[in-house]
Amino acid sequence: MRSRQIVELVNDQRSATVEEIAEAFNVSVETIRRDLKKLDESGALKRVHGGAVSVQEIDEGRSFHARAKDYLEEKELLVSKALDYIQEGMVIGLDASSSSWCLAREIPNISCTIITNSLQNVIALEGKNNINVICTGGSYSEKYSSFYGPLAVDTLANMSVDVCFFSCVGFDYDSGVWDSNEYNYQIKRSFIEISQQVILIADKSKYKKRSLLKICDSESVDVVITDL
Repeated sequence: MRSRQIVELVNDQRSATVEEIAEAFNVSVETIRRDLKKLDESGALKRVHGGAVSVQEIDEGRSFHARAKDYLEEKELLVSKALDYIQEGMVIGLDASSSSWCLAREIPNISCTIITNSLQNVIALEGKNNINVICTGGSYSEKYSSFYGPLAVDTLANMSVDVCFFSCVGFDYDSGVWDSNEYNYQIKRSFIEISQQVILIADKSKYKKRSLLKICDSESVDVVITDL
């Protein structure tokens, strides 16, 4: 009975944290984690870091190739500012956003290491022989032209990054930073957790927007590069 009600709750809200579900059913967090594990295995919902999302809403994101065409001039301007935070010898994390792709194309051929889950970023860095490129591996998504899943997350968990750059579907300084699908969401959270400095690149079209999944609070971001 509780399992069915948990699925209904998650479907109604689109997503829910472990704590929210535990409070709703007046049981322990550990009990809910066990419930979510079983429900994830059965395909009734999808477990994510700290909670669960509805399987009906998992993949609302637009493809990489569609996003790459949006606000290209604005992104290139923001990327020019992002270059100021890159120094020789750094370990740099890049997510699979189109903004990170723009940054990968503009990064000078300096001695540094770039870690990414994006095939497009790897391609953009070809020929820059001073840059050590590490790809996370994992399950490949043709839609996002990137790698995701437990293998990618586990790879990042064993790394340390000086600075990571990521983007989002929406952000504001009160509600935090949001994304539309669990694939990219998990990777972005992983980069945030292992990075000494976290930088969000987001053009003004994303301001005051929310989406399915909250990546992080505003306090988790050290620098926001935007054109507001």
